[in-house]
Amino acid sequence: MENGEPYLNKNILENLDLRDTLFTLLAGSTDVSRIRGITSAGASPELTMLTPVVDSEIIIGGRPVIINEPPMTPEGIPTPAIVTKACLDLAGVKSMSVNAGYSVSPNVPFWDTGLHPAMNPAEARALPDFRKAFDAGMYLGELLDGRYGVIVLAESVPGGTTTAQVVLSSIGSRVITSSTMPSDPLQIKGEVVKKAIERCGYFVENPVMAIEEYGDYMMPLALGISRSVKESAILFAGGTQMSTVYYLNDKINRNSSNRFQVTTSWLMDHRKETVETLVPSGNLIVSHVSFSEMEENGLRLYENGHVREGAGMGAALWLASIKEKNSDKVYSAIEKYYRKLMN
Repeated sequence: MENGEPYLNKNILENLDLRDTLFTLLAGSTDVSRIRGITSAGASPELTMLTPVVDSEIIIGGRPVIINEPPMTPEGIPTPAIVTKACLDLAGVKSMSVNAGYSVSPNVPFWDTGLHPAMNPAEARALPDFRKAFDAGMYLGELLDGRYGVIVLAESVPGGTTTAQVVLSSIGSRVITSSTMPSDPLQIKGEVVKKAIERCGYFVENPVMAIEEYGDYMMPLALGISRSVKESAILFAGGTQMSTVYYLNDKINRNSSNRFQVTTSWLMDHRKETVETLVPSGNLIVSHVSFSEMEENGLRLYENGHVREGAGMGAALWLASIKEKNSDKVYSAIEKYYRKLMN
């Protein structure tokens, strides 16, 4: 929302009916996030397994329940779900959460797929229930299609940039995914990629098998939803994880005409080349955002390369900025909600 400009691609607005939008959080875990140093989406490796659960509680219920405070990075920076919730409320957008492999159930209503956390692809087939996840996505897509002009698909999957990296590498892509950290843990990610591909090989001509062996359950859920949605537009909301989903959707479902990605300028500053390799410029929306003037230090630290995206933050910022057309009001709502949860 730099200089009042909320989005990069104005032409997309002409083709979207934002009057009735549904925000859908695909939230779940992968054992990859238990690897020390691979993600900061939680204060410790074990706590990353609860981040999708608490993100769901915040976005759907307004506050964390299963633990006493929002998920934090090891540096004490809170989950972007706080930003997402504040912006969705400001924009008046409805939301729902979908089990993409919860470690435990959240204490809010959610759409249950019966999925469990994904396995570490360096050690075993990541998605033994791939077909179950894809079919659940297709069924949900059938229920939602046409009821909303726009369906936003967001993710909360700690370790998901690593699973995305393994999938992309296994199908021959050389791009590098992003990270929640100021400096990417490239060596740790690289070890997971190496061990995973040594275990099961490349799938250059078979992206479905690549996802089944190396991905996380957010991927087949999102692809299943996209497969069955014909009338509504879909916004894949997130960073390089969702760039990966857009790219896989184009390869597997081949229905990219009303499919778009929404992300933040923070993410583009970090991995612009990756996003632009995976997503055509005409299908990309970027929320220009700056927290440099925020009073709360936990929010200002986002400017230092922490987090960048997650929990659909970029899409929520974009929707709120379209509704309000005033960045000060959006930022004020975010700080007000932040203080409510943190104090």
